[in-house]
Amino acid sequence: MRPLVKEKAGIFAVLLVITLAVVALKLSRSPPKPALPEPVFNCKAASVWARQFILDESYEAQNALQQIGEAAVPYSIPNLERRDSIFNSAYAKLWPVLPTILKSRLQPPLLSREARMRAVVAFREMGPSARQAVSALMERLRDKDATIRLHSAIALGNIGPDAKAAVPALKPFLKENHTVRVYTAIAIWKIEHNTPETLPVLEQGLQEENAKFRWAAAVFLGEMGPAAEHAIPLLENATKSADKETASCAVQALAQISPGTVPILLETLKDPDPGMRISAAVALGRLGLSAKEAVPDLTALLKDPAMGSPTIMGRGFGQESVSNAAANAIARIDPEAAAKASVK
Repeated sequence: MRPLVKEKAGIFAVLLVITLAVVALKLSRSPPKPALPEPVFNCKAASVWARQFILDESYEAQNALQQIGEAAVPYSIPNLERRDSIFNSAYAKLWPVLPTILKSRLQPPLLSREARMRAVVAFREMGPSARQAVSALMERLRDKDATIRLHSAIALGNIGPDAKAAVPALKPFLKENHTVRVYTAIAIWKIEHNTPETLPVLEQGLQEENAKFRWAAAVFLGEMGPAAEHAIPLLENATKSADKETASCAVQALAQISPGTVPILLETLKDPDPGMRISAAVALGRLGLSAKEAVPDLTALLKDPAMGSPTIMGRGFGQESVSNAAANAIARIDPEAAAKASVK
């Protein structure tokens, strides 16, 4: 009988650990709530949406938090400070070996690292509305997880001028690896528009040919607009890069910085890569009337059937023809010319 007793004792011990872990998990997922009344969106309170986003990172929950705006921030801040209890860690270790029937009745484990990361993402997407989270995000700049540190920097940048207190804490990140340097530079620029300090970092990032996120440096230079005019020669050189992702982003950045870059874009319309020709056409189209001199060259591409799928931020069309991109560009630049060419 002793083996049976030991077996039952073992089962009881496992069930006890699971029960305690579940209780701890529920407590860890129920942070202190700010004072009522609570803001509501689509019949659900802000705390419910905040908890849902931590659990499933769904677009629905993210949209709800954005719609509620600044009033939703206090309900997500506690998730930035989550720590794993002994029971929560034990629950995570037990989860892979639990019977399926138990798993169907329990929520999967959520470790604090994942909860903190999702809270940072929520604030990152909220932009200026997350201004109340500046201090909490600054704390996460010291998080042991590098990804959380990076996205906290991005979130602070998206908040903008209201995150000015974070600039001293962000500046040491300008000396880290390529990715962190580039994303931190644009974050600082969004906060205080310090061009002399941030522009050189992005220019250097654009020149590091083997960097994984080299394209991001081009994108961020474009976001700086006219303030990045000094980088035009570097971006022009990048349009000829074998790295087509970076080359396409450089084309788009040129159009964002100055209408004076039209001659460079016209040259790119002759690029042997159809994706680059499409990228140049899109960039010219976004310049509108400022790119009127490009209409003849774009008209010549109306018979170009080649297909391509360039990297263009904020635009996910997939593959399209050069002729279609040219037609759309003409329509945006000069509707009369488009009508004459029977462009719809």
